[in-house]
Amino acid sequence: MTNVEVVHSVYTKLENRPGTLDRAAKVLGAKQMNIDAISLETSGNNAYARFLTHKPREAVEVLKSNGIDAYESQMVVTTLSNRPGELARATAELAAAGLNIEGILTTPEGRLAFRTNDIERTAQILRKL
Repeated sequence: MTNVEVVHSVYTKLENRPGTLDRAAKVLGAKQMNIDAISLETSGNNAYARFLTHKPREAVEVLKSNGIDAYESQMVVTTLSNRPGELARATAELAAAGLNIEGILTTPEGRLAFRTNDIERTAQILRKL
């Protein structure tokens, strides 16, 4: 059985221009909030950052109070074996269950965090791997 846990993440929408991620990072750093894992993608004029922190609710509040669009969402964190095909095995199981992977990031420990359209079902499936 795979170690699986549901955690809260922070999702932000930023402008796609120099300095916007820096501003968000400084706001969090000033409040002593550590970012444990992060992903960032851009599309047109927008940038989307998702990150894990031990204080997600507080992070959302601090970002919003500084004019940064942010909200809290859940992700399923799991550890897969570090060998070829393990990601494909997990994604095949999720796809077969009709689950859409909306976001993914890795932690410094090599764990994977999945954001899907059904967090509880995702956790159930990943626990069986």
